Amino acid sequence: MELSNKEIVTKLFDPGSKPSKYPIPDWSKVHKNLGNKIVTLELLHEEYRKDYPDGHYGYTWFCNHYKAYAKKLSPSMRQVHKAGEKVFIDLSGVRAAIADPLTGEVKYAEIFVAVLGASGYPFVIAVPSQKKADFIYAHNEMFKAFGGVPELLVPDNLKSAVTRADRYEPDLNPDYVKLVQHYSTAIMPARGYKPKDKSLVEQGVKLMQRWLLARLRHTTFYSIAQLNHAINELMPLYRNKRMKRLGVSRQELFDSIDKPALKPLPATGYEYKELKLLKVSIDYHIQLDHVLYSVPYQLIHKKVEVWFSTKMVSVYFEGKEVATHPRIYMRGAYSTQRSHMSSAHQKYLEWSPGRIMNWGLTVGKQTSKLLQAIMERKPHPEMGYRSCLGLMRTYKKHIENGMSEEQLDEISSYALRYQKFRLGQIKELLKTPPKEQEDDTEISLLNFHENIRGSSYYE
Repeated sequence: MELSNKEIVTKLFDPGSKPSKYPIPDWSKVHKNLGNKIVTLELLHEEYRKDYPDGHYGYTWFCNHYKAYAKKLSPSMRQVHKAGEKVFIDLSGVRAAIADPLTGEVKYAEIFVAVLGASGYPFVIAVPSQKKADFIYAHNEMFKAFGGVPELLVPDNLKSAVTRADRYEPDLNPDYVKLVQHYSTAIMPARGYKPKDKSLVEQGVKLMQRWLLARLRHTTFYSIAQLNHAINELMPLYRNKRMKRLGVSRQELFDSIDKPALKPLPATGYEYKELKLLKVSIDYHIQLDHVLYSVPYQLIHKKVEVWFSTKMVSVYFEGKEVATHPRIYMRGAYSTQRSHMSSAHQKYLEWSPGRIMNWGLTVGKQTSKLLQAIMERKPHPEMGYRSCLGLMRTYKKHIENGMSEEQLDEISSYALRYQKFRLGQIKELLKTPPKEQEDDTEISLLNFHENIRGSSYYE
């Protein structure tokens, strides 16, 4: 039989091509055991010698052959990470499309990926953006999924984690530092242009893109919650898949190596809060994201500190907490506490929708209908109280100044017909009779008819 030069060299110098003089260790078990913090190659060699007292290889041979085995592993598995020591964090470069079910508008969700070092156990979640609030939310969910906290977080140089990258002393985002302090862990950002620092998570990101997102590419998602539900259904298949080189699954490695070594979770998760300085308006409310929250009426026109999280809104004045409210996300909603009102304003609560409409009947049927329409345009009738009470006060003043109820009811009828429900619009009607308003509207419509060129055409 003729052999090539390469085959001859392999036969002569490759230990695996010749019959072994002594028993060969199970290198996959050796690699797995090295994940334990207190285990070394020297200790494993001693155990190997005890298992085979009649004949075994020396320590140098043991180390060299383990290194040769490790080189054959993928880059993500090659490094030996201690149990419970590090979690590598990054965002996938490939985002997932989320379609608005009403408008069809497409937005893109970020995919947060974290991989535990020793077991390669992954955590994946979709979040709306790379902003700090979403980034920190993903960490809270990650710690809950792991059921514990690793010693080190190794994020890539994301703005939500690192404000200024540096090989030796990077500047960390203060809010990210608060998260880390709450969970009693530490941050060690990956060094730029150092692939070994983040090979595990980059491999994890690549696998998520190829294995997870590729499977979901033909599915249309209408919310991030729906996308995360699909991710959670697929992830166990990936975690339980056996790795060829190691002969075990990531789930098995996590359960036996990483999970027992993780530090316990704190009693409560970290709650990310943002700060805004807001001015209290004349109605003793501050406005945050198009929602009104009350504060004590004595703070009208004062500037207050507003700390808000996804669940709560807390208002501080001169370092003292003066109000707390549950966070509301319905645009145009409000949260008002009776204790914040002056005694005069507390009387507003005595007005019910029925009483308001009955007052409208004293002016006329159209006025009662207008007051009802103003309240119905709000998610809850109480939200229209302020506008209704303002309209009632305005009508009372005009009656005192000599305007008849019939005239006011005619204005209410016009406001209903042309859907003028704002107090400012009705006050304009009171300044100009509805007849003139109708004439002006007709002229305005005539001037803007599509078949009229207008004076600019001849310039």
